[in-house]
Amino acid sequence: MKKNLLIFAMLMAMTGFVRAQVIADYECIPMNVMMGGADDQSSMTVVPNPDPSGINTSAYVVKFVRDKDGIPWEGFWSALPTPVDVTVNKYVHVKVWKPRISPIKFKLEGGAAGTLEMASTTAQTSTGTWEDMVFDFTSKTGTYPVIAFMPDFADPVNLTDDIVIYFDDIVVNNNPAPNSPAVYIIEDYEIMPLNYMLGPPTDLSSMTLFPNPDKSGINTSSYVIKFVRDKDGVPWGGFWSTTPVDVSTNKYMHVKVWKPRISPVKFKIEGGAAGTLEQASTGPQTSTGRWEDMVFDFTSKTGPYPIIALMPDFEDPLTLTEDMVMYFDDIILNNDPNPFVPEVIMNVDMHGSGLAAGEKVWVAGSFGGIYGTWNEPSTNPNNELTDPNNDSIYSITMSLPAGTYYYKFFKGSGWNGGEWTGDPNRGINVVNDTIANYLWGIFQPVGTGENSIAKGINVYPVPFSNVLNVETANDLASITIFSALGRQVVTMDKILKGTTVINTESFARGLYFVTFYPEKSGTPHVVKIMKF
Repeated sequence: MKKNLLIFAMLMAMTGFVRAQVIADYECIPMNVMMGGADDQSSMTVVPNPDPSGINTSAYVVKFVRDKDGIPWEGFWSALPTPVDVTVNKYVHVKVWKPRISPIKFKLEGGAAGTLEMASTTAQTSTGTWEDMVFDFTSKTGTYPVIAFMPDFADPVNLTDDIVIYFDDIVVNNNPAPNSPAVYIIEDYEIMPLNYMLGPPTDLSSMTLFPNPDKSGINTSSYVIKFVRDKDGVPWGGFWSTTPVDVSTNKYMHVKVWKPRISPVKFKIEGGAAGTLEQASTGPQTSTGRWEDMVFDFTSKTGPYPIIALMPDFEDPLTLTEDMVMYFDDIILNNDPNPFVPEVIMNVDMHGSGLAAGEKVWVAGSFGGIYGTWNEPSTNPNNELTDPNNDSIYSITMSLPAGTYYYKFFKGSGWNGGEWTGDPNRGINVVNDTIANYLWGIFQPVGTGENSIAKGINVYPVPFSNVLNVETANDLASITIFSALGRQVVTMDKILKGTTVINTESFARGLYFVTFYPEKSGTPHVVKIMKF
């Protein structure tokens, strides 16, 4: 799987491909908390290690608040980005820190050899110290896409107060001895060091790794940094980190922020031979309550810098009367000065349109930018829809700033090939990443009718890789996924409302069609989505 805190990725910029430095994306394996009824308020967050001693001196661990009203099997399950393989390495190790002695269990699911839940090979022997718990999977072989961990399997629970448990370093090897070296790491929960910039003793600002509270728009990642900004803080409240960056080629720092108020955002690079530079974002923050990409221009500097600092709420003087919560994510250095904007995928079913062989399909509208404002069809190559799979469903992916746009589809050259003559134009309100499906000549987008389930469905990330998340506002009869060649790769029945995680590691790269069937009457909803 991972773990490198500093990794490199290829990102597409306006001018082509550039090598971007992903300084921190704060991702760890998804932790889906297994909870009981409405009174169960158990939670898990990544926090600084409260006891860096003994066998665990790492910087970050998971804090598990175990509700007294919880269930015996309280813990988490995770659909892993990379499945765990127990073909050769048969032992899973987890470090735990607990305030009471109780059984600990680990589970592997989804493998061809069958599911197996195991108690630790040796019992927990102490409280208030780190212990390495070992789980024996020698009876199994092959890969497993899902794991589950239950660090306090007391049955009955027997708690009168909530308790706090910590765990860390989920690793695999072929050695049953506690504290034996890892062969590979499933998760160690380490993130880039966050050294708080605080004011007087009354400043209790804090930062923690936290599940993304708003998976929408330009940021559908699983984890972000939650910044509790104390009203008694300082204007430059934020963090600094000894994390090297090089601005010789890549000159623009990007940070995604989610804030409840408008205020300046600043970024600083320190310790380089060319001198320290603190910069406000190239464009001001424009909205609240949604993710926005802030860009910082370091074109005046060159060379390596060992220290970075982020100040996401640089109001001077600070006028807060109450503490405030904001979030940030995805600190990336590249050579693109343009902020990330929402992606809009439009799919048009051209069956029955009379489209002639070789005739092209276009969109024209009030988009602006590279798409122009009502550019005549066939005059702007950025506005062409394509059908790489020859299924008569034509698609275009557009990067559009948030806003409302009006447009219409055309075939052939000039204005005479429109879906209809004159008004009305189609319209779309872009807030987040959006997939819109249309039938040629039908004004209403597919799936937005009275009986449709489309408005209650969210599929992410777009495009997807090894995991596809499906959020539904209502129970569904089923979900099916077909490849572009018509092969059914997934079918799932009786989908309950909420989030369903689908492991897609075995999917080949390419185009897929996800069909959602309503539980009662109504029109199925189809989403066309790519795996990269």
